[in-house]
Amino acid sequence: MSVTWSDRSRGALAWLLVGLAAVALPLAAGFGFAHLFAPTLHSRYFPWLTGRALGIAAYLALTALVILGVWMRHPWRLRRPLVHSETRLRVHATLATATITLVAGHLVSLASDKYAGVGWIGAFVPFKAQYRPTAVSLGVIAMIFMVVLFATARSAGRLGARHWLTYHRLAVMNFGLVWFHGVMAGTDTAALRTLYVLSGGVVVFLTVTRYALGRRARVAEE
Repeated sequence: MSVTWSDRSRGALAWLLVGLAAVALPLAAGFGFAHLFAPTLHSRYFPWLTGRALGIAAYLALTALVILGVWMRHPWRLRRPLVHSETRLRVHATLATATITLVAGHLVSLASDKYAGVGWIGAFVPFKAQYRPTAVSLGVIAMIFMVVLFATARSAGRLGARHWLTYHRLAVMNFGLVWFHGVMAGTDTAALRTLYVLSGGVVVFLTVTRYALGRRARVAEE
């Protein structure tokens, strides 16, 4: 069977979106970091600023990941098929990889900064950080669960990963942990208030409408 122009176009669009998801977010975070914090590159706070910049970038990637994940199961997707389902899966997987990578950089930067009050133990064990232990612990718990989600998704359908879909249904709750971690742990929360309100609002709105409309459809069928 010959490959049609439509198939080629969808394939090209898929690779374009995957490339944007994998490259655009880290590059935007890197350039934003360089632009905002260039005057302090030789400061003792450089590792903390790096960790904070990577944390914000990870939050943006996670927000996009969760929004896309909810949309992939949302009843509205059938009325507004923006992109092909295969493209959505590719972008979703790429965003997951980008999020894990940025989170790892966030942890390493803060754990290696002796002035941050987090340390290597505090970065991986809840309530062991000296700096805002509750806020940091929310991030640690979210990170652990994020790794579980990533690992089960990568091995979906194989032995030991039978419950990966159940885990993924808790991804929105994990986003809530990250949201509170960012709001409570960041010293620049006031400056990022609009970002937190908008991102959290979109996730809540899509999640509520997804389950409400899904339940209404099941009741109608019964």
